Order: sequence, then structure tokens, then C-alpha cells
Amino acid sequence: MANIEIKRSHGMSIDKAKQVVQKIADEMQSSMGLSCQWDSDYHLSFKQTGVQGSIKVTEELVEIDVKLNAIMKAFRGTIEQQINQRLDKMIK
Repeated sequence: MANIEIKRSHGMSIDKAKQVVQKIADEMQSSMGLSCQWDSDYHLSFKQTGVQGSIKVTEELVEIDVKLNAIMKAFRGTIEQQINQRLDKMIK
């Protein structure tokens, strides 16, 4: 499996950052059919055939880890670019 690891400073309260992550999760569910759930207060897991990962919210960072299977590996660059674009819009 290929990995995409992104860490982004958010400059918000941890609760506000969690709200932003929930908004991103809602968009992932509706646009890509990903299944998303909070495993703990500040750790969200998501998965779909070929893709699984997590988003962790800390006091300072949003940390995203995505694992891709062999088929999805071909789309790694596009997926990483889309994640970064979404973060740029949501985390200011």
C-alpha cells in the first residue's frame, strides 16, 4: 500500500479544527462514498474499497494518513493534490 501523509498547522482551537475536519468528512462521504467515523474525540477514520486512512486533530495540527491499495496507487498524485487543495480552502 502507498501512503499519503500530510500535516498541516491549523491555528484554530482544537474544537474548531475538529468542526473543519467533520465538514471535510461530510464532503468525502457525499462526493466519494467514503465511510467515516470518529474513533475518539480527535481521531476520525475513513475507508472505501482501495482506500483507508485517518485524520487526527491536535492542538496545533491536522494530520492525515491515507493508505492506497495497488490499483489506487496510480491516482496517488491526484488524491494528494485534492486533499491539499481542500485543506487550503478549509484551514486558513
